[in-house]
Amino acid sequence: MGVKAVKVFFNGWVVVIGLLSLAVAFIISSADRIDPEIYVWHQYPVMFSPLIVLFNFALMVYWIVKRKIWALIPIFALVLNFKFITSIVGLSFGDNDVNNFTGKKITVSTFNVNYFSYKKDVNAPAIAKEMANKGVDILAMQEFEPTVYFNLDELRGEFDCLPYSSINLDKDRIGIAIFSKHPIIRSEKINFENTGNGALWADILIHGDTLRFICNHLQTTGYYSTYGQGMKSVFKKMEENFIRRANQVKVIRAFIDTTRYPVIVCGDFNDTPHSYVYSAMKGDNLSDAFEKARFQMGGTFFRTLGLLRIDYIFHSKELETLTYFSERSDLSDHLPIYSVLGYKN
Repeated sequence: MGVKAVKVFFNGWVVVIGLLSLAVAFIISSADRIDPEIYVWHQYPVMFSPLIVLFNFALMVYWIVKRKIWALIPIFALVLNFKFITSIVGLSFGDNDVNNFTGKKITVSTFNVNYFSYKKDVNAPAIAKEMANKGVDILAMQEFEPTVYFNLDELRGEFDCLPYSSINLDKDRIGIAIFSKHPIIRSEKINFENTGNGALWADILIHGDTLRFICNHLQTTGYYSTYGQGMKSVFKKMEENFIRRANQVKVIRAFIDTTRYPVIVCGDFNDTPHSYVYSAMKGDNLSDAFEKARFQMGGTFFRTLGLLRIDYIFHSKELETLTYFSERSDLSDHLPIYSVLGYKN
């Protein structure tokens, strides 16, 4: 086979792979509208959507360099996934509204702290210091657990910049906590069935106004627990947890819909912005604070090369995102994310 024939053969396969990638991009673009309880298979490619986007971008560059019309295939795929691209890459180039806003402002953060023992370091003091330095008013933490070095009272002491707290440490539950500079006037836990995951809400009195703050830790994808058991076990575990997350988000969404206060909904959703979980949680009446992020990659989870955004801050329309940011951190396998929100009476 001559060199020309090899090139034709190679490019032919690149076209075929491109068409397959276009089909996957179409599946990803429609996954947020399909309830996993009804049909679960759309959710699998969603987990790999950052890689699909990167592959189509590389394919587009390849065909453009070769000046071939086949470049339209990855371009169409990228157009299909444009909503996803803007949900993982901050593209806000507008003026910073923080200094110009004349109403009240609060700084909110959510952080999966990985039991305060990431890389076997005891990092509760470092996390508390980081939150104080950022001027955080309300902090949501997932995987919040006392350690052999810090009992619960000592952890509260470390976070003395946030003197009000509500914590769920029920037996067989993954710890979850809300810490606040402002008084918590009522709170309640939401324990999901047949799992250690859950949610916690608190009504917080801020300068005479009541905001409802909902911290969530939805079902993990779970494939790490099937390590060494074969792909069939991996897919079975993922399917179970896709459906569990769908059920969990319905519980939270129903609670949001009965809430009469402005709400902030945040936490570790364990799902991407193209998923059913993201779409159902956001609904038609919440905004994703990341939409005001400056140019930056939005990934929040290190174990997937930092490509997956699974931690979120949503808020109701009575609030306004003034800015959103995250910073590289070695304090957990998740990044802490921050948003300054503005509101008027």
